Amino acid sequence: MKKTILSFLFVSGLLYANNTSISYEYGFKDYKNSMTKKDGNVKTVGISHKVSNHKIDLSYQGDNVIRKHSISNVNLKSLDVEKYSIKYNYKINDTFSLKTSYIKIIDNLAPTDQGKVYGLGGTYQFSKGLSSSLNAYKSDYKDFDVKQYDFAISKSFKIEDIKLRATAIAKKIDIDGKTYGSYVFKDKDYFTTGIKFAANYQGYVAGVGAFFGERIFTVLDDGTKVQHHAMQQDKTYMLSFGKKFKDFDIIAKYSFQNGKELPENRDDVDTKVMAVVLTYKF
Repeated sequence: MKKTILSFLFVSGLLYANNTSISYEYGFKDYKNSMTKKDGNVKTVGISHKVSNHKIDLSYQGDNVIRKHSISNVNLKSLDVEKYSIKYNYKINDTFSLKTSYIKIIDNLAPTDQGKVYGLGGTYQFSKGLSSSLNAYKSDYKDFDVKQYDFAISKSFKIEDIKLRATAIAKKIDIDGKTYGSYVFKDKDYFTTGIKFAANYQGYVAGVGAFFGERIFTVLDDGTKVQHHAMQQDKTYMLSFGKKFKDFDIIAKYSFQNGKELPENRDDVDTKVMAVVLTYKF
């Protein structure tokens, strides 16, 4: 399956050259105080193509995490996850655009294996530099569903030669179902807010962001990523820095999350991810 999706992304890029970019991300994961997770890696391959008012994004993500020991009579040494996503944007005019997205999850351990995430939303441009977006997602799992509603507002501005963009985000998450495997949900409604800042100075780019408030099974990155394990996050911080060239970008990323593993009843679990993203544009 991995070879198939990678070949598809590569061939698609060759067929649709011009206004196309191919990206590769590799990162290291480190867990602290987790019941079973120790460390691992994550790889993401993506392709983005734009023609006229249409834009399509395809991606493959593969995670491998080493486990400390088994629980619930599951004696597997590693957690292996694959996720496939597709996102389509259509720009109706200079004011309004629509988006739809889809994610497929393959997991060798979690009850959310074979899960599917559907997304639909739109963006409205109030004026130059000021926009808002509204998105709805439904995560369809075997024993339960998750509905998520996102609202964001963004403002772009300049300070001398520095281009800046600030975004405020709110996420409402509702769980429809009783159990995740043998775990019985105690809380089914979550609300979290976030803020992001991005800067660009002569091709050097930087970003910082944070989420506040408890969240779970969260759809992220405009419908292209999802956290499908029963991990209740309550703190998230993100940093990035890189350089954009004419045909090539390189960006380093760091994220920190703190939360609770619900099935294991494990508090204060830290997840750290350090990654590098390479993007080629042609």
